[in-house]
Amino acid sequence: MTAIAAPAFSHLLAQHRLTVSSNALMSAFMMARQSAITQNQVVALCAGNPESGCHSDWGSGEWLIFTDRNQNGACDADDTLIQSGSAAQKSGIQILPNRPMQKPVLFQPIGHAEQPSGAFAAGTLRLCSNTLNTVLGVDLILSKSGNIRAQPHHSAGNCARP
Repeated sequence: MTAIAAPAFSHLLAQHRLTVSSNALMSAFMMARQSAITQNQVVALCAGNPESGCHSDWGSGEWLIFTDRNQNGACDADDTLIQSGSAAQKSGIQILPNRPMQKPVLFQPIGHAEQPSGAFAAGTLRLCSNTLNTVLGVDLILSKSGNIRAQPHHSAGNCARP
């Protein structure tokens, strides 16, 4: 009986962890965009933590949301930390960005997403959970307008960068 139930439970648990992690990241993107609009100032979101600041390793599952007065994509002394959060830590979830998402995302007061260089910041974060030779995945897709949406992504084999 256990041999039958264990794989199904493992799959269910992996799906739940993936959903929780993707929802946490989507909420962070929505909060950053909404903060930029309501505060009428540039708000940045990046992979990172309060101790080391922004970095490009989304695999850590950590992020920062902060006001970015000089729009350089770094949480400087004159910037205000809005939120730090984490998803995927100790849950077996991989987070892989495409190239544009390795940089901080700056939400403008009108809600548009840009990179620190001024280029638009459309990109994809792929969240994956390996279970029973199947990769369960969700792509979080950020549009230039600053909206983010989730799209299922499942494949056999390894979790590949989007």
